[in-house]
Amino acid sequence: MDMQRLEASFASQEQAEAAVRKLASLRGNRFRLSRAGAGESGGEYVESNAQMNAVANALLYGGTELEMADEPGSAPGGSAAAAFTLSVDVPAEAAEQARQVVTQAGGSLI
Repeated sequence: MDMQRLEASFASQEQAEAAVRKLASLRGNRFRLSRAGAGESGGEYVESNAQMNAVANALLYGGTELEMADEPGSAPGGSAAAAFTLSVDVPAEAAEQARQVVTQAGGSLI
């Protein structure tokens, strides 16, 4: 199956989580969610790829809530001004629909 990489930014973690749930139903995989500007490298993993894939599958098949731990030095619940970036591989035939999911969830494509 031909996969296409999609990258997006979100103003809040909740918006990113909503997009993850919908992108999982489009058979997205290799999810990476990071807080923009955190750390020296420009972004720290919020969850590893394996954990994000497991969470996406749980959301799709088990109705589990997505939970993310606060990063060191962040306020509980995250900062309203903090931006999050999400990258995901989606099937090429679902790429346009995935772009719509991102914008409907409040994100913007990078």
